[in-house]
Amino acid sequence: MYLGKADVNTYEKGSSREFLTTNGWGGFGFSTVIGANTRREHGLLVVKKSGEEAFPDVLISKVDETVISKGKKYHLSTNRYTDVIYPDGYRYLQEYQAEPLPGMLFVIHSVFLRKTIFMPRNLPLTVIKYELLSSPESVRLEIRPLAAHRGVDRLFPEKDGSGFESSFTRNSVMIQGRGLQSYFSFNRGDWRSKPLWFENLIYEHDDCDKPGTDSLWSPGVLSMEMTEGDSVYVVLGAESVQHDHESLAAMENETRRFFQESLSESPLVRKTPMVRDLLHTASHCLSEMNGKRPKVFSGYPSVRESARETFVSVPGLLLVTGRKGFAERLLKVWLDRAAGNGHVMPSKVNPHTGDLETRACDTGLWFFYALDKFCEQSGQVELVRENWSDLAAILENYRKGIPGIGISMDRDCLLELRSDDPGSNWMDGETDGRPIVERRGKLVEVNALWYNSLRAMEKYSELIGRDSDSRDYGAVAEECRRNFQKIFWSEKGYLFDWVDGGTRDESVRCNQILAVSLPATVMDPERGRSVVETCWNELYTTFGLRTLDPHHEKYKGRCEGRIDQREKARFMGMAWPWLLGQFITAYLRYNPDRKDIAWCFLRPFLSHLRKGCLGGVAEIFDGSMPYKPHGDALYSPSVSELLRVIGEDM
Repeated sequence: MYLGKADVNTYEKGSSREFLTTNGWGGFGFSTVIGANTRREHGLLVVKKSGEEAFPDVLISKVDETVISKGKKYHLSTNRYTDVIYPDGYRYLQEYQAEPLPGMLFVIHSVFLRKTIFMPRNLPLTVIKYELLSSPESVRLEIRPLAAHRGVDRLFPEKDGSGFESSFTRNSVMIQGRGLQSYFSFNRGDWRSKPLWFENLIYEHDDCDKPGTDSLWSPGVLSMEMTEGDSVYVVLGAESVQHDHESLAAMENETRRFFQESLSESPLVRKTPMVRDLLHTASHCLSEMNGKRPKVFSGYPSVRESARETFVSVPGLLLVTGRKGFAERLLKVWLDRAAGNGHVMPSKVNPHTGDLETRACDTGLWFFYALDKFCEQSGQVELVRENWSDLAAILENYRKGIPGIGISMDRDCLLELRSDDPGSNWMDGETDGRPIVERRGKLVEVNALWYNSLRAMEKYSELIGRDSDSRDYGAVAEECRRNFQKIFWSEKGYLFDWVDGGTRDESVRCNQILAVSLPATVMDPERGRSVVETCWNELYTTFGLRTLDPHHEKYKGRCEGRIDQREKARFMGMAWPWLLGQFITAYLRYNPDRKDIAWCFLRPFLSHLRKGCLGGVAEIFDGSMPYKPHGDALYSPSVSELLRVIGEDM
């Protein structure tokens, strides 16, 4: 990923391109390549609290740098205030390079200063390296840290009486305020205490009804002389730990090696620029360190741990990238959680308490999707054999009924949902405690997943010698298939979104694509092809499948207006990239010789990878022009589905 001068030579261009660095614990550094923060979640040091599952805090928001050459000051930073952009350091940014570590090159006449940012794996630190590549004479570099000390979900529009203060001890400045503390450490230079408030900073890319306004506090300035060839590290930390130049250089090399290995070890032989960017980004979404349980983060900046997003991401993030051991350990963690939860798969880990929440009716079925993909690509069924009783108990609960989430199997072998909980299915948007999309009875994607799960268990029970179980699962699956086509099929050539007795939702929605994209399709070929064509004609957009037909009277294709209107748009017309992956798989099922068209579906992301979170894919996009991204700037299922399609189908 390389950006040149023409990509960043205006505030609008530079502020629309974001870099991300992570430490594998859920901590991250996230900002724009020009250093201007445009979201409340932006910050160079964003770390988890002591509770592993808690929301992260923005400790150090950014640093402002100034180069003094031949008696003249050049401000390299960029900030946007209520009525002005100052300073405008993006004018000196010559290039940005992302691989393996985010790096910016500033050029001031014959002064070339390179800045590299990284987070060591395992540590709550962000390290910034400055290298003076070229300069006819010495220059002075001044660095001022700006502290936020707040949760990622909060803002402080005005300076407050929270008592920010700092103390300096042996090349380290401790910053305290708003109940938090952080550290700014260095190996050379002179520290000058000069407290200063930065007020009325504007975050114009906040996904809210109006831009966020924030205030930051700075304790002082670090100043040092540099000559050509010099390099220096500064460290932003959540802990007071001293590191010498050599140890920081070793951390930098180790971090570089980690990301380079994440590329070289992938079995995706055709490493096009698109694939390399996606592989590099995928490593930010995974965590398995120091003996801690493996996890897949939903994305950034949300850093959630969700069952559905995890299972959707397993094939692309882990299996086609060669991380099958990680996938096996991850699936075992979630299977153990289900076993300890009465053999009901939890929905997510509560970000405040770390407790498991059980709301969604489909997470257990998505688990079998991920398990089947793992067994197919690893060529082994030991995980199934060793955990057969737990797997069978999860499906048996669906057959008997799970009162806590209101799901049970009807006499026609289809699953029926009886719940008013907005979080009972994946379209979980809500306003004032009510679901945005009213869905009840038999849901199309839930029963497609149910059929896929039954066929998977039929296959694996036969492989491990449980013939009677295989016949039982097969009989239920066949009845499910017969009745699915009977009640969901519309003579208009698509599938109803849900059916409740004599009531049918005839709106054209994206959920039906799973009926033809999952490994075991519940549709016959002729009707399946019709479903794909309907989704293509009515729901396909450049970056995903819309959640609702644009001709529908309730269609809302852009994320704009009040917060409640934005929330409604998520499931009333906006497009989801992860569903595009399922669509491409379904398209190739009925058009196996048209991979050229499949690449046409994928290629638009080449442009998107160079905007927003560089190398990543956003959570959702507007369903109507101009298709702006929203939600997580980097969303695991979006990245995963592109990698899965390339690895499995292309």
